[in-house]
Amino acid sequence: MESAKTRLAQLREKIAGFGKENLDEMLHAVAEGVVLVTGRNQLRVYLEDLTRGALSCVYATGPHAAELREATFPIISGDAMVSSVFVSQYPAEFRDTHRHGLALDRTWAERFGIAATYLIPITSQGKSIGVVCIDNDRSGEVLQARGKALLGEFVTTAAERLDHARKYHQQLLLARRVEEYKKREAAGFMVRSAVQLIDRLSLASVLVPVSGPEGTRTLAILASHSDDPELKAQYDAQGDIVLQRGKSLFATYLRDDAVIADNRLLRPLYIPDLTQHTLQKRALTEQMALRSLYVVPRYEPETRKVICLINYFTHELYRFSDFEMGLLQTHAEMVERVITEIGGEHLEIQVLAEITELLRERNEELHPFLTKVLSKATELIGADTGSIAVVAEREGGKWLVVEDETGAIVGAKSKEWLKKNIPPFRVGGPELAAPERSLTGYVAWAKQPKIIHHVEEEQQRGGFHRSMHELIKSEIAVPVVSDDEVIAVICLNSLKPAFFTEEHKRILQIIERLTSRHISDLQRIERLQDEVTRLQSDVAYKDPHVSSYRLGNIIGNSRKAQEIVDFINTVSVPLFNRITLWSKNILQEATIGLPSILVLGQTGAGKEFFFNNLYNKLNEMYRSEINPNGELPVKKTNIAAYSGELTYSELFGHKKGAFTGAYSDRKGILEEAGGGVVFLDEIGDADPKTQVQLLRFLDNGGFVRLGDNLERYSRVLLVAATNRNLREEIARGNFREDLYHRLSELSMQVPSLNERREDIPDLAVHFLGKLYRTYRGKDDTRDDPPALSDDAKQVLVGHSYEGNIRELRSILLRALFFRKGKVVAGDDIRRAIRDGIREALPLAAATLNEQVAGEILTDIDKGKDFWTAVYEPYSRNMISRDVVRLVIEQSRGRAGKGMPQVARDLKAINGDVNGDEEERKRFFKFKNFLYKTVKI
Repeated sequence: MESAKTRLAQLREKIAGFGKENLDEMLHAVAEGVVLVTGRNQLRVYLEDLTRGALSCVYATGPHAAELREATFPIISGDAMVSSVFVSQYPAEFRDTHRHGLALDRTWAERFGIAATYLIPITSQGKSIGVVCIDNDRSGEVLQARGKALLGEFVTTAAERLDHARKYHQQLLLARRVEEYKKREAAGFMVRSAVQLIDRLSLASVLVPVSGPEGTRTLAILASHSDDPELKAQYDAQGDIVLQRGKSLFATYLRDDAVIADNRLLRPLYIPDLTQHTLQKRALTEQMALRSLYVVPRYEPETRKVICLINYFTHELYRFSDFEMGLLQTHAEMVERVITEIGGEHLEIQVLAEITELLRERNEELHPFLTKVLSKATELIGADTGSIAVVAEREGGKWLVVEDETGAIVGAKSKEWLKKNIPPFRVGGPELAAPERSLTGYVAWAKQPKIIHHVEEEQQRGGFHRSMHELIKSEIAVPVVSDDEVIAVICLNSLKPAFFTEEHKRILQIIERLTSRHISDLQRIERLQDEVTRLQSDVAYKDPHVSSYRLGNIIGNSRKAQEIVDFINTVSVPLFNRITLWSKNILQEATIGLPSILVLGQTGAGKEFFFNNLYNKLNEMYRSEINPNGELPVKKTNIAAYSGELTYSELFGHKKGAFTGAYSDRKGILEEAGGGVVFLDEIGDADPKTQVQLLRFLDNGGFVRLGDNLERYSRVLLVAATNRNLREEIARGNFREDLYHRLSELSMQVPSLNERREDIPDLAVHFLGKLYRTYRGKDDTRDDPPALSDDAKQVLVGHSYEGNIRELRSILLRALFFRKGKVVAGDDIRRAIRDGIREALPLAAATLNEQVAGEILTDIDKGKDFWTAVYEPYSRNMISRDVVRLVIEQSRGRAGKGMPQVARDLKAINGDVNGDEEERKRFFKFKNFLYKTVKI
C-alpha cells in the first residue's frame, strides 16, 4: 500500500502539471491511479456535459469500451445510479446490479455484462462534475474500505484540474458546433438565393463529404431549399449518399473517400434526365418528380478531394443556357467560400487568442513550451495524438528528434500510450530509402505542410509515413520555419481515416507563424546554456590543495602562466566594450572590421583552455553589465574535422541543395553566435575558399551561405588557434598572408609544458583531482582524491613532454588506475610513463596507415577509381584492412555518412543506384567487399 501511495502522489503531481488542453492525459492518469488501487481494469469516467445536457462517458476500458463511450446518462434521474451518485455526491456500491440496480442499470448491466460496480463522485469546490465507476463482471464486493478511502482522496485531488479541462474541452466542442451551424446557415442562405436566380429551378442543395465507417465517406446534405416546403422536407429526409461503386450516381465519379476518380466531374456535370440513371435515392425521380440536374463540383485542385457538390434540380426536362450555367458556376464558387471561410472564422479567432495567451506566459524552457503548443494544437483541431520534433545535426545530416537515446523528451508528444517510443527520423525526400521515409522528415525537407489521408495507402506505395501505432489512420504535419530554416515539425495524428482537412492545415500554419520565433529563441538560449555550462565546468573545478589558481583556474606561478593572465585581463575590457556596441546595434562600428585573437601553441598545450578562461571572463562582464540572466553567445568548432564545402558550411551555413546531403537550409556558427564569441581550432587547416571568406568576414562582418547569393551580416569576436607555424605555411603557399595579419592583430603564444616546469606539481594535483572525481567508485568519497608523493611530483617535473597537458593527463590517468596504494608514488608515475612509451609504438604504424590512406584518396581525386586504388591492392595483400577502414572513414568525413555517397566519392559508382541496373550491381559489389570481405 505504501508503494501505491507513492505512485498516487506522483500521479497527482503529474495531473497538477497538465494544462486545460490535456483532458485525455488527465483521464489516463486518473485511470492509472484507479487501476493501481483496485487492480480492476474495467473502468468508466463520466463528466457533466452541458453541450449535450447529459453525463457523457469520456473514458472507458474493458471489452465494451467503444460502446460505453457512446452512451450517456441523464444528469438528474432516479432510474440510474450514475445520476444518483452525481446528484447526492455520495459513493455507492452495487454488489449485484442484476438484482439490486435501478431501472436503467439493470438494462445496462445485462447489455455490457456488469455484475457489480463501485461509484465515486467527482466534486470540485462543492459541485459535482462527474462520476468514476469501477466495474466487475462478477457479483460481490468491488473494493475494500481502505482502498475506497485512498481512491476517494485521489479522485478529489484531481477534480479541480479535471473540471478546468472539462469546461475548456466542452467550450471547443460548442465552438465547433457553432461553426457547423454557421456553415449550414450560410449555405442555406446561398441555396435560397439559387432558386431565385433561375425560374425553372425547383430545388438546390449542397452536399459535403463526411466520415463514414472504416474510413469511407458519405455525402451529407449541408443545406437545401425549395419554394415548396414539402419538397424540401422530402429531399432532406433522404439522408446521406453512400459512396459505394454502383450504388449511386455520384459513386460513378467519386472514390469512396470522396476523391474525384472520373475526370468528367472535374468540370460541371449536366444530367438531362435523372430517370435514365441509377440513383441511390430513387424518391428523387419517383416521389419528388425531379428530372434534370446541373452539378457544380468544388474540390482541392492538388488532391481532387471534394469540398462540396452544389446540385441544381428542375422538375421538367430542361437545358440550361450558357449564361445560366456561368451564373450557377459563380454561385457555386461563393457557396464554397462561405462554408470554408465563414465556418472556420470562429475557430481561427480561438486559435489566435489561445496562442497569444500562451506567448504572454513566462516560458523560459523549450520542452514545456513545445508541450503547451502541442496540447493546444491537438485539442483545438480534435486530433487523437501528436508530437513536435526538433531538428538536430547527427551523423553529418539533419534528423528530427522527439526524444533522445535515454527516453528524455527534447521536443513534445501527447498521449504517450499511442506514441510510446519515437525514434529519430531523417530529414529527406524521394532520395531516401522507403524504410527511412517519414511524414515529418519529408515536411522538413520540402518546407511545406502535408496531409496523409490514409496511412495504409501511403505505406503501400512507399510514401512518407512511419507508423508509431497501428491505430493511427491519418496524419498532418507542418514545418516550423524561422529565418527561412526549418527548426521543428508539428505532427498530429488521428485514429480516423481522412480526418484532417485544409482548414486544419490553415490552423496549424497560424500556430506555426505565431510560435516559430519564440521556439527559435528558446532553442538558441538552450544551445547557448549547454555550451556555457560545458565551458564553465572546465574552469569551475579548483582543488583545495592548489594555491596557484589565477583568473578562473589558470594554474601556475611561472612567468609564462602570469603572461596568460595578464593578456586576458588586458584585452577583455576593450573587447567587451566592443561587444556592448553590438548589443546596442550601432552599425558604424562594423566599418573598422571585427576583432580577432590568434592563439598559437603546440598540440596539447592548452589553447582551448586559454579560450575557455577568456570567454568566462567576458561572460561575467556580460552578465554584470548587459543581461544578468543571459549568456554571451559562444560557438566552438575544429576546422580539421571538416573538408571542402563542409568547412565552409560549418562556418557560414548553406542553402538547401548546395551539395549532396544539404536537405535544408542551415546557419553557420558565425551566424548562430552573432553578438558573441567563436573559437576556431586548427585554423591552419582551413582550405583556400574558407580562408578568402574568413578574411572578407573579418573586414566587415559580411558573408554568403554556400549555394546562396544573399549577403548576410554577423558580428563576433573570432578566436582562432593553431599548432602550425603559419609563417612557414605562408611560405609554402598554404595560408594567406593577409588573413594571417588580420587574425594576429592580437596574438597569444601558449607555452609548452616544458617551458613552465615549475607549474607541473600544481597542474598534476589539479588534474589528478578532476580525474578522480570522474572515475571514482560509488563508495569513494568525492572530495578525497589520492595524493601525489614528493617523489611522484619530481618524476613529473623531470619528464620531457611531447604531448604537453594532454600527455600529463594521460600519465596521471594510468597512475590513478594502477596505483598500489592511496598515495600515487614515484614508481606509479614511472610505470605510467613507461606504459605510455609502449603505447606510442603502435601509433607509428597508425600514422603510416593514415599516410597511405591519404595517398589513396589523392590518387582517386586525380582520376583513379575505387577498384584500381583500393579493391585490387587489398586483393593482392598490398594494403591492410586498417588502411581500407581509414579510406572509408575519411571519405565519410568529406562526402557524408551514407554508403551511396561514399561509393560516389570513391568512384566505385558513377551514377544513380536507383535508376541504372549496372550501377546498382557495382554498388552491391562495393558493399559486399566492405562488409563481407574486409568486414568493416
